[in-house]
Amino acid sequence: MMRKATLFIVSFMVLYVMGAYGQSPTLDELIQEGVELHDGGEYEEAIDRYLEALEMDSTSILAIYELSLSYLALKDFDNALEYSTQVIDSEHEQLSTGAYAVKSEALAELERVNEAIEVLQKGLDIHGDEYLLHFNMALNYYKKGNTDKTMEHVKRAIDVDKTHSGAFLLYAYALNDKGLWVQSILSFQMFLLLEPDSRRSKNAFEELLQTMQLKKPTEPVERSFIQQQMMRNKPETSAVHPDEVPPLSIEGGLNRNFVYHAITSTLDSLKSSSDEIEDFVLFKTVNKAIIEVLERESLRSEEGVFWTFYVPFFSRIAASDYFDTFCRYISVSYYPESLEWWQQNPEAAVNFIIWFEKGDDS
Repeated sequence: MMRKATLFIVSFMVLYVMGAYGQSPTLDELIQEGVELHDGGEYEEAIDRYLEALEMDSTSILAIYELSLSYLALKDFDNALEYSTQVIDSEHEQLSTGAYAVKSEALAELERVNEAIEVLQKGLDIHGDEYLLHFNMALNYYKKGNTDKTMEHVKRAIDVDKTHSGAFLLYAYALNDKGLWVQSILSFQMFLLLEPDSRRSKNAFEELLQTMQLKKPTEPVERSFIQQQMMRNKPETSAVHPDEVPPLSIEGGLNRNFVYHAITSTLDSLKSSSDEIEDFVLFKTVNKAIIEVLERESLRSEEGVFWTFYVPFFSRIAASDYFDTFCRYISVSYYPESLEWWQQNPEAAVNFIIWFEKGDDS
């Protein structure tokens, strides 16, 4: 009788262990848990999940790739290099592009910028035009102070994919540094349209105001980049200086003197009024004056993405019933009254977004 009871207990325990084993997380579940922990900023816990997944399957390239991202976020650049290199060596079709970006980022953080550029160039040679590789290349050249190369790669990144805000922000900075301040104004606004309410949005809007001659800088504006998934934050400073007249010569078919005259004459007209003009109204009115000049000049302009994409894009917004809403939208991180307006007019906000999406498609 005792033997039967013992056999029953042993059999129960075997079934319990088998059941528990069957309920253990699968490889995919462990990786997904790691991704969720990483996205929540729990990088060490995410790494534990990925290492556990690799114990289950040491050949999981996805686990290795995610591991490289979490080590990069932890600023453990040696491990980020090791695991991203493993992904690159695997020649995984979907993940190796991102691994080139991770490896280059780790190298750049270790102040091995030239090596980072070599890695990215290899990635471009193998994979062709990829947004992330061009964008990272542009960032590295920007760090080196090579504005021409920065513009070359960030323009290509935008050509490949116009949905990423960071490329427009970097392009705006590079254009400003190059003295192409009018083009910079539109690139800033494209960034703000895609990313209106972040910390870097507020800084970008302030530099936009300086570029539009609406705000005299007392000190350089911080320039921040937080790369998607890379958690990178490196401040730079603007090239705007107080009391300087921007370049007014003709560049790329654009007579910048016309734009500057539109700004100054609009400001003079507004400020001559006896009524006190709100800062937002100054911005909105000057912005429309700039766009109207550009639209007029586009009728006899040269070919180029500035004239064929940027100017028609913003001209359509300026001519619509949503221009005021648009100006509220892109200034929401800077003007408290814009944020208050959005909070009090949710239906108008939704209508603008719907119109913008349909207009973008068309």
